[in-house]
Amino acid sequence: MGLKSRYSLFHRFNMDALYNTFVGLIPREQLYVLIGSGLLILVLIGLPISLMSGKLASLESKIEQGQKAQKQVLRDLEYLQKLQGDLKIVEDRFSKGFDSTITTTMETLGGSSGIGSLIESLKERPPNPTDLFDEISVDVRLRKVTLPQLVDYLHRIEQHERLLLRVKQLEIKPRYDNKQLLDVSFQVSTYRLQQGGG
Repeated sequence: MGLKSRYSLFHRFNMDALYNTFVGLIPREQLYVLIGSGLLILVLIGLPISLMSGKLASLESKIEQGQKAQKQVLRDLEYLQKLQGDLKIVEDRFSKGFDSTITTTMETLGGSSGIGSLIESLKERPPNPTDLFDEISVDVRLRKVTLPQLVDYLHRIEQHERLLLRVKQLEIKPRYDNKQLLDVSFQVSTYRLQQGGG
């Protein structure tokens, strides 16, 4: 029944009758019909195109946002990998850089800096454990050192190729008898990760 009603509707839509009606109109009415038909065709064609272009613009915007988000994720991953590398270096320094003979190391470095005889005292402190690591320290006192000698000694301590050594609580006083010479005291610490730490 639906097919029959569609056929009868199409049958009523007779092109010859439309053409005859159009020809029977005065020229001004024909112009209006043509303009109206043209506008109708533009709307029927333009509306779907406009909707599709809006959808495309929205998709392009989403794709661009997705690409920006992807680049940010890649940057974050790269930064995370760098942090993991830095953490590994620190963990290696902590696990392999502990100096169990820190007092002897201070004497050896003093000798290589040419100030072995100027070390007045080396006093090892009791261990200072924390939640993550053990800290072993030694108090160093120097007498009558020059500034270049001191700088060389401190550099050798801080930049040791194998051991993790850090200078703390540095105190420098010029001597009264010779302002070119210094009396110096400082603390040097070495660290060891706790078992199960990190």
